Amino acid sequence: MNRRSLLTAFAAMPFAQRALAQSDAWPSRSVRIVCPFTPGGSQDNIARRLGVKLTDYLGQSFVIENRTGAGGSIAADNVAKSSPDGYSVLLGNIGSHALVPHLYARPSYDARTDLETVAWIGTQPNLLCCTPNFPHDTLPKLIAAAKKEPGKYSFGSSGLGTSPTLSMEMFKRKMGLDITFISYRGAAAAAADALSGHIPLVISNIDSLMGQVSAGKLKPVATTGAKRSTILPDTPTFAEVAGPDLVVTSWSIWSVPKGTPQAIKDKLHEATERALKEPEVIASMKQGGFEPGSMTVPEIDAFIAKERERWGEVIRAAGIKPE
Repeated sequence: MNRRSLLTAFAAMPFAQRALAQSDAWPSRSVRIVCPFTPGGSQDNIARRLGVKLTDYLGQSFVIENRTGAGGSIAADNVAKSSPDGYSVLLGNIGSHALVPHLYARPSYDARTDLETVAWIGTQPNLLCCTPNFPHDTLPKLIAAAKKEPGKYSFGSSGLGTSPTLSMEMFKRKMGLDITFISYRGAAAAAADALSGHIPLVISNIDSLMGQVSAGKLKPVATTGAKRSTILPDTPTFAEVAGPDLVVTSWSIWSVPKGTPQAIKDKLHEATERALKEPEVIASMKQGGFEPGSMTVPEIDAFIAKERERWGEVIRAAGIKPE
């Protein structure tokens, strides 16, 4: 049978039968992983680490495509509007699934109805750093200094619709501080401005700043996890100073367009679970402060629903208006 005859026969199949045939063949070409953040950042690193393993397991390339901006909504919208054939996968996160609905007046997608959860990847805390010569290099010192001179100090982060920025906004509000937020396109740009002396403080996912910390170019001040990070055991948490409601983690999942065949989602879920059990993957992620994990899809969706509710309350209480 020639190619035209095969295509004709395929088109004549009932929809359910065609979907099953596509699922069995998936992946038969490259799959794009759409990452909401810039190359070199923590989320990008996670996507690339897993992309290598998925390529090995499934026999086709998993290629990273960075679509940054708007708190992850640009990437999420792109995937939500893609064909539900398994060849567009979103690195979903706290921004795309829990923050965007509260930060934008008319989001172009709804993660609850336009995207489907596939797999849990894991979590990491955020890390607040200062320049080595900044005198207020602990949370108590920073609190005292900011109260004494409101508005004098500033911090950089990768946009309003991200967990690092909202971590600081929660901290500021609880402690009654006036510290100016300066938005950047990514953690690397914010860190560069700190290293250049333009801002004294920068906050991002811990993985994004560990290179500068290890090189002695930035000094860690505090992390946002429930307990101290294993890679920075001497660095206190925000919760130790400001209370348990300051615990914030940035989390990562795989999402696909609504209507993606279950067999494809199952393959991606199983391959991801397999990758996250590989000792070298675990070691690599933990080295960057990331904690890989495992959840069922219903557990992930329940978790996201709670995060969405929590951050809605935080954003409303902080008076942050939708754009």
